[in-house]
Amino acid sequence: MTELPGLPERDPKQEWFHPSKRYAYHLAVEATLRDTDAFGHVNNGVYASWIEEIRTKYVFERQALTAVEQLGFILASAKLDFRSPVLIHETVDLFCAPSRVGESSWDLVYEGRARKDGRLVVEAQTTQVQYDYTVKAAVPIPDAWRKLLEADMVAT
Repeated sequence: MTELPGLPERDPKQEWFHPSKRYAYHLAVEATLRDTDAFGHVNNGVYASWIEEIRTKYVFERQALTAVEQLGFILASAKLDFRSPVLIHETVDLFCAPSRVGESSWDLVYEGRARKDGRLVVEAQTTQVQYDYTVKAAVPIPDAWRKLLEADMVAT
C-alpha cells in the first residue's frame, strides 16, 4: 500500500483472519456485570455499543484522528444478528472491515467470537454517510479516506 499524506499505513501483521473472511481491525471486549440482563447474559443493546466502539476505534486509528470533532460521518443504519449468548466475564473478539465504498457512504461488516471457544456470537453491518457537520449535509468521501477503505475492503 502506498503511504497517504497524514494517514498511517496499516501494518500487514494486523490483519485478522477467520474462516469466513479477512478483517482489517480487531478489538477485544469483556462482558461486565452491568452488561448482563435478568437472564444472565449480555443484553442486546450492549452489542450495539460494542459495534460502535470498534467502528469508532477503526476510524480513529486509520485516519490518525485525535478528537471526536474530527469524525466526518454519521451512522445511517445498523443491522445486528445475535448468534449465541455471551455471559459475564467472557471475552469477545470483535472484527470489522469495510465491505462497500460508495460516493458518500460506506459499509462495515463485523463479526464477534467468544475467545474461549471461538463460537460466533454476533454478526453486524453498518452504513456510514460521510457528513459535513458545518453545512449539515452528506459529502463525497475524501480521496485519502476512500483509498484506505478500499485497501481494507473484504468480500462479503
